[in-house]
Amino acid sequence: MPASKSRKKGTTRPRRRDKAAEARARATQAAQREAGSRKLTPGAYRRRRVLGWTLVGLGAAVFMQHLISHMGSFNLISPGWDDLVVGYPMAGFLGVVGAIVLTKT
Repeated sequence: MPASKSRKKGTTRPRRRDKAAEARARATQAAQREAGSRKLTPGAYRRRRVLGWTLVGLGAAVFMQHLISHMGSFNLISPGWDDLVVGYPMAGFLGVVGAIVLTKT
């Protein structure tokens, strides 16, 4: 028996490629690379946290100043400007913006 025929006996047929699975795998790998590039560095995360908590603290300070001003104990600026510019809406806005900054990843 020729050597070529004896070699062919033990070989198996090649498996068919699952092109759909390969395409899904490539898409997953591309998404993982993109997500990795969008991750925050520890320094950027720390700066964002400091900014967020600063805004939340500023909102709380504005809220307290406005509340104390309405109780008549303390006036930092005139009551009209206090209500229009730095009243409860500004305190709420600062608090919400600070919370948004804190929750961003």
